[in-house]
Amino acid sequence: MTVSVRPNVGEQACRRGVVISMNFVAPLSGPAFVRAVVLVLAWTLEAHAAPLRVCAFGFNSDGEMTVIKSHLSTDEFDFTDFSADLVAAQASYAGAFASPAVPEHSNDAGSWLLNQCQPDLRCDIVVYSGEFAGRFFGRYGSDLKVQELEEASCQTRCQGLFHEAQEVFLLACNTLATKDRDNRTPQEYLQVLLDHGFDHPAAERVVELRYGPLGPSFRESFRRIFMGVPRIYGFSSVAPNAEVTASRLQKYFHSMGDYRRYLKKASGDTGPNRKLLTAFRWTSLVQTSGMTAVDPQAAERDLICGMYDDTRTVVQRLRIVEKLLDRDDFLSFLPSIQLFFKRHPPQQFEGEARQVFIEIQRNHVAREQVVRLVRDLDVSVLKMELAHFERDLEWITSDEFRRLAVDGARQLLAKPLTSDAVDVICDITRRQPIGDAFRSEDVPEVMFHDAQGLRFVACLSPADARVSPRLLAGLQSEDPWARRWAAYALSQRLPLDDAVLEVLATHLDDTCLDARERLRWIFKAQRPLSDGVRQAVRANDLHLAGELQP
Repeated sequence: MTVSVRPNVGEQACRRGVVISMNFVAPLSGPAFVRAVVLVLAWTLEAHAAPLRVCAFGFNSDGEMTVIKSHLSTDEFDFTDFSADLVAAQASYAGAFASPAVPEHSNDAGSWLLNQCQPDLRCDIVVYSGEFAGRFFGRYGSDLKVQELEEASCQTRCQGLFHEAQEVFLLACNTLATKDRDNRTPQEYLQVLLDHGFDHPAAERVVELRYGPLGPSFRESFRRIFMGVPRIYGFSSVAPNAEVTASRLQKYFHSMGDYRRYLKKASGDTGPNRKLLTAFRWTSLVQTSGMTAVDPQAAERDLICGMYDDTRTVVQRLRIVEKLLDRDDFLSFLPSIQLFFKRHPPQQFEGEARQVFIEIQRNHVAREQVVRLVRDLDVSVLKMELAHFERDLEWITSDEFRRLAVDGARQLLAKPLTSDAVDVICDITRRQPIGDAFRSEDVPEVMFHDAQGLRFVACLSPADARVSPRLLAGLQSEDPWARRWAAYALSQRLPLDDAVLEVLATHLDDTCLDARERLRWIFKAQRPLSDGVRQAVRANDLHLAGELQP
């Protein structure tokens, strides 16, 4: 028997122009026959192999994704980009552009991520691209926290999303940073991050998580999350900007040639990827591998996953929390414990769960360390998350938490406006409404002419009625996002006076559908309407005027 490979002819079985032909020339037996059959089967299986899947999460730009996509044959790779779905899910969670009648939070990134875990999902390559400060984020407006990734990675149904990959690319600053001190002081590192384009609150968060006792190192976190993955790539410090990273990825993929063949050959190999490391020479790119069952830290991962395990009772999981808080290094587990209490609010505990919670509350050593940490941190999402944890455990009163929230908001109003500052204020007010503590004059005029500023005002929601007329300036903006946020902020301030409503009526023909629908909803929600307002609506939207008839 001979086995030959030749161009496609006749009716012989073929795949991509290759034919496997068996020509019986002379009988074979024994080992020679077995080898020939194995060879034929190998060729056949390879020819009919299913495409490998690339799972991509983008937060900032598509340059790096485009390079990767352009070098992977569509015949051999399926490219699944989750970016747009995540943005849509979090916009819905914020309530901003979902149904105007339902502005409450209904979902978050962690829940969205868990919903992606389907039985048929298997990622062979995973790519995260964006900014990173203990969470992935960027100009798209979406984000994913390390703890949300950790929670999902512990679920059996998420095996294909986190543990089946051959390679994981974490294309952002500090994704594989350790807690080890380098040749910079924390203050010098803060300045490096600011120079690199980080907002101040985000930079402070990176420094605290990078050098401080809170949470494990980022490298250890991702080794837990991508347990069993042989090759994980990321940056141990500041990463190049997206354009530089994209050009180096271009060089790398060009040098690799047939990437599917490379992955097959390197399957399970944890050795250094020298071509990638060479392409990123003189940067902080490093390579590691996912944790294995024999790792010394595997027992710690088991505890964390036990805390996230919905098949266990709340009492069993609270016992794990109690055990972790008794450790000398409990601060390294605190972000994971915070997420547990977010999923299981203590005010809902009853019976034995309430008794275990009371025992946790009495841990005075842990309490003092957390209180000291909150006191020393500058205003940031991190500070407010920890303060909320203190309130969950009733280590501070609601009045003390409110004072922290009001003071934090006042500090943010006095600083230059940044996207991270807006994230902070929205996180603060999601946990503690404080709009009644602010007057119109407390809010700088610049806030009413910029999409981020209008989002800030929408989240802060000052109770002062004089804020409403100032929000009208946002409807004049050429930026549709500014008009969206202005309309959203106004829709949260009903009832509006007639002067504001008459101006709103002139914007009922806004070219932005989201803004237009939000404005229409305001008129439907505010009843009764005066004759003057009805007339203004009739002059601009006859259809809506008909709907508003008594």
